[in-house]
Amino acid sequence: MKYTILLVAIAIVIFSIPVHFSEPSFNGTNPGCDGSGCHTLEDGLVSASVIDLQVAITLNGTTSSVAGELVDANGTVVAVNNSTGNNPFTLTAPAPGIYTVNAGFKNPNRRWDSVMVDISVTGVGENASNPALYKLYDNYPNPFNPSTTLRYYLPEASLISIKIYDTVGKNVAVLVNEVKTAGTHQIEFNAIGLSSGIYYYSIQAATFSETKKMILMK
Repeated sequence: MKYTILLVAIAIVIFSIPVHFSEPSFNGTNPGCDGSGCHTLEDGLVSASVIDLQVAITLNGTTSSVAGELVDANGTVVAVNNSTGNNPFTLTAPAPGIYTVNAGFKNPNRRWDSVMVDISVTGVGENASNPALYKLYDNYPNPFNPSTTLRYYLPEASLISIKIYDTVGKNVAVLVNEVKTAGTHQIEFNAIGLSSGIYYYSIQAATFSETKKMILMK
């Protein structure tokens, strides 16, 4: 009888501990998965751009409802939208920093992807001047080994930085950190000293930031 009471007490303690899954419940290293709700990771589904603390998230490959979350460097979900018909949709960060966007959809099949965004202190609270005219293009080639070319467009002369991050948000390279003239620019990134894997390249101007994913395959 005593053993029965003890087992019941242990069970109550175990099942009283809250289980935290990310919302929405996507697969992945940090996001959770609730069985039948699991999503399959697919590269290239998600892109994101930043104005002030707002992250505009776009998903490719669906015309149905989408969902997404914003995760800070500590792995904490700080903003979430479990379902919306808006694509792109916006999530707001609580403060500047490095964040991961996890986003996906159920139709036509369960898919998700993630990108990293760099929200700088610079520009927060300022008014953007035609931020949509700034552009960060897809790197080419991608996948690459060991070099790839990054291209970007500036509508006006701007102080910009272009940084490379690994999947845990560590800055592994700074390619540009200076004033550039208006127009299209390109720069080569050589990853000869880095390991194979996923990396993120981010452009930061006064009131504009965008991050894209690239794959180093040695």
